[in-house]
Amino acid sequence: MTIPSRDLPRVVWRRILRELRARTAPRTPRRIEIGASVQEIAAQLPEREAPRFFAMLPEHAALIAQFFPAARAQTLDEAEAILAHRFDLLGSGPVEMGERIDWHTDFKHDHTWPLEHHTRLTLTAPGGGFDVKVPWELSRFHHGLRLGQAYLYTLDERYARELVAQITDWVEANPVEFGVNWAGPMDVAIRAVNWVWAVFMILHSEAATPDFLALWLTSLREHGDYLIKNLEDGWPRTNHLIANLVGLAYLGILFPEFPQAARWREVGLGRLWQELERQVNPDGMDYEASTSYHRLVTEMALSVAALCAINEIDVPGPALARLSAMVDVIAAYMQPDGTAPVIGDADDGRLHPLSVHPDPTCAVLDHRQLLALGSLVLEREAGDWAGYADPRRRGWAIAAGDEWQDAFWFFSQDAAARFVDTLAQTTPRPPDCPADGWVEARPGVRLRASALSPRPISRADVSESRGFEASGLYVLRHGDCQLTLVAGGVGQDGAGGHAHNDTLSFTLCAYRRTFLVDPGTYVYTSQPAARNLFRATASHNTLQVSGAEINPLPAELFRLPGEAQVTLHRWIVQPTFDLVDASHNGYARLEPGAIHRRQVWFDKQHSLWLLHDHLEPADAGDEGREVAVTLWFHFAPLFARLDAAHNAVRTEEIDGPNLALLPLGRFPLQADLVSGWVSPRYGVRRQAPVAKFTGRVKLPADLVLLLYPQPGEVDLDAARAASRSTSPGCGYSSRTRSAGSLT
Repeated sequence: MTIPSRDLPRVVWRRILRELRARTAPRTPRRIEIGASVQEIAAQLPEREAPRFFAMLPEHAALIAQFFPAARAQTLDEAEAILAHRFDLLGSGPVEMGERIDWHTDFKHDHTWPLEHHTRLTLTAPGGGFDVKVPWELSRFHHGLRLGQAYLYTLDERYARELVAQITDWVEANPVEFGVNWAGPMDVAIRAVNWVWAVFMILHSEAATPDFLALWLTSLREHGDYLIKNLEDGWPRTNHLIANLVGLAYLGILFPEFPQAARWREVGLGRLWQELERQVNPDGMDYEASTSYHRLVTEMALSVAALCAINEIDVPGPALARLSAMVDVIAAYMQPDGTAPVIGDADDGRLHPLSVHPDPTCAVLDHRQLLALGSLVLEREAGDWAGYADPRRRGWAIAAGDEWQDAFWFFSQDAAARFVDTLAQTTPRPPDCPADGWVEARPGVRLRASALSPRPISRADVSESRGFEASGLYVLRHGDCQLTLVAGGVGQDGAGGHAHNDTLSFTLCAYRRTFLVDPGTYVYTSQPAARNLFRATASHNTLQVSGAEINPLPAELFRLPGEAQVTLHRWIVQPTFDLVDASHNGYARLEPGAIHRRQVWFDKQHSLWLLHDHLEPADAGDEGREVAVTLWFHFAPLFARLDAAHNAVRTEEIDGPNLALLPLGRFPLQADLVSGWVSPRYGVRRQAPVAKFTGRVKLPADLVLLLYPQPGEVDLDAARAASRSTSPGCGYSSRTRSAGSLT
């Protein structure tokens, strides 16, 4: 790993400081001390008018319940489980934690960390065996939001008392800087933010006594002091530093009474906006080569921007522009079925998961909450009123669909107004309904027929193919069909900490069903072999030469040096077709070496894709030599069948759409169908079919497949006829399909 020279002095200094702190750290924890000034702040907090936080009142919760009645019931179910100390974290399944929660244990692997200074703890082991993310995730206190929301829905003091008891117990069991839950500054920051949200939700409960609030405030002050001393600003800079700064910004804005609050606010806000410029590419995508981490960084930055808006704190223009571009990226990559393509690492990281879903996988893969929140924060007239925004202009409110829960928890009345405006423009008016009649726009929401647009807007009206060239992400979309292709670097200034060997891989969704997926991440440090399996070339929908990796996998689990160089040859978007044409030299180091070039032609009129892979010898002297080739295609957990007669693979779902993978022309590879894995969320994996086409080819070589989705059963003869009727252009000619020429 080579650290850039510009970052080397800071990185070295940080390591020296860390070593000094480890050597001089205290051996025994100190008791938390609550001063008289904190007692005064605690007594005044429930009635304080400034700084402002988002309105956490029962009336606002009732408004949310009116629009999302199922969310209220789901929240109460989750809160009841938390009352019973039953948690489902990172794929653990429901686990009973007992009368007193053990905050220091990875209960998935029965590993407990001692109560020692965090600098002396061993967080991971080379062979795995345990996962530090488990106690960290529990101590982020995302579950505290459910207790607070349940209290606002019901005013049942049980939920408030449980939140108070858990925070009090956590403070007692985790003295500042001691124990595993002080070992990660990112988690310290996220915990502080969730404590703020959760306690403000119960602020007017009987359980939120001045004594508890004083304890909570004192611990928050310790969180702030810890963060300012332990910023994760080494190399490469990542979402961890952004989380640190978000925590400081929250504490600095909301608690100006603290002696260090002004510095927390200055560092938190000032450096946060700077980091957006550094860590987000000019096209708007986070530079860590991961849609999951893009979602997390966008959520964190939007949350602070919203807090600034209600407190009339200016956000610099460049930061607002970069944040708007980040929301645009989410609007572009969200698939027609409401899920995000999983690209790069995915550990389900969130800042404050305010929305609830009956399906935990949906909560992980649906990023649309940020489109609704982005509409309210970034298309806003003033701090105290969002005002009207034309939903066609950015398309965010329409693309958000029904995913408005987060937006309601931030700005309930503004969200209700904008959501209704959006429903009025997207709900079709029944032809037999009189103008003064009522139309149910969604369960629990009725609108006057006269308020509905005569030409309702659909998601397709605000969705289009988009290319993000700085990040190497290309979305080929029309109607209910979308293919998302990866043709970029490993990110993080070349460190590749969250990248996979997915160059020229893609995902495919058609007719609101995801067919081809990136299998995900599964785990990080607890199973190194599984970690490497899921980030390997063979776990992605790309071409593999001689069983080699596109980029060699190093021993470090959070490094992927970007040796393969990617070249974009063409990116064309037209009303009737799209074409993306890119190559990489990751296999040039082999003997014989090869350059892989992939063209994807999207015929929008027939809703099909032609996939053309070309292998060119890296050295002219290697022309005519043979190499082993495998084309990988990872399906979602669907029923798929090998059609040996056509050397093809197709899904055979009884209900709904299906997809066929059909070789065209002279195709020397043999189809096979094997069992593989898909990880829809961290810690969970499911078996799923994997199609692979294997064989040996002479360089240069061309391979062409038809990706043919249909709303119902797939007819392979019809698929072949459709492939003949499509009219590729711009260098992708008919002889490209038959003879494999690349022009």
